[in-house]
Amino acid sequence: MRAALLCLAAFTLAASAETLTLKPQRYYETFAAHPPAARIHPGDTVITKLLDSRGRDETGKLIHDGDNVLTGPFYIEGAEPGDTLVVRLDQVRLNRDWGWNGVRIALDALAPNSIEGLESAQCCDEWLQPGRRNALKWMLVPPSGAVRPSRALGNKVKLEFASHPSIGCIGVAPPIQQAISSGPMGSYGGNLDYNRMDEGATVYLPVFVKGAYFMVGDGHAGFGDGELLGQGTETSMNVQFTVNLRKGHRIQWPRVEHAGSIETLGATPGALERGFREAISEMLRWLRQDYGLSQQEAHTFLAMSTELKVASWFGTALCKLPKDKLPPRGGN
Repeated sequence: MRAALLCLAAFTLAASAETLTLKPQRYYETFAAHPPAARIHPGDTVITKLLDSRGRDETGKLIHDGDNVLTGPFYIEGAEPGDTLVVRLDQVRLNRDWGWNGVRIALDALAPNSIEGLESAQCCDEWLQPGRRNALKWMLVPPSGAVRPSRALGNKVKLEFASHPSIGCIGVAPPIQQAISSGPMGSYGGNLDYNRMDEGATVYLPVFVKGAYFMVGDGHAGFGDGELLGQGTETSMNVQFTVNLRKGHRIQWPRVEHAGSIETLGATPGALERGFREAISEMLRWLRQDYGLSQQEAHTFLAMSTELKVASWFGTALCKLPKDKLPPRGGN
């Protein structure tokens, strides 16, 4: 399905960095080199909105009946295969007072002998979409307040949590003219569902096609590691991001940087151990490529310092290292 964005502010190509405010009108459900929503330059900042994963906006209106609905793509002037796209998430904010979750952990995350006798996941009325009864409404306090289920689920613990807004889908056009559903994940990014793809994070993505075709979607109000319920408290978002390029700097899998850590992601749906291999290998490349560590030094430092996490039970593995023991990095 074709998609476009309506630009609310006039856009002219210029050498200096610009800020563009874009109002989404139509959307995609695949990562691909679709006709660009906007052409932007390294250094430019974009302010826009994300629908929730089922296509509803900040008022709750159904805008696009889809799954993991994406905003974009953004064509990055000067981006070429072999470059690295650098995206800083300047703002990731809730913009409405409700979202939804399931109430049962995905069955493939449970031991087979523990499944018999579980209560049905069909917990709720068909309020979100026709025929769907596994979505429980949650109440949110935007832009970053508490989240809680709309009805009691028991009486032993208080099910109220601090929100932690994050973006589930982020990526670029895959190689060899592919159009890949926004459901899975891969070296191009995709539905990574990492709960620290949050405000202040810097995301590094390999560029496979000229222009990169950056896309983003699937807002989450908060969830624990793994997204075990299958949802991350799905909701719409206000986002702001700034793009840059590292020319001729080749990476193979997405990287993320926070103030105190560097993180690599590997993703192989249905085979988490393979995802961890990719994440660990990408971290070793990062340590040698940007920080100048020798092979033995990199392997030993990683093995003694790493934190391995399941970012998404559905395929995304994470390798995380603290920055405080690393040397200064070469380049940006």
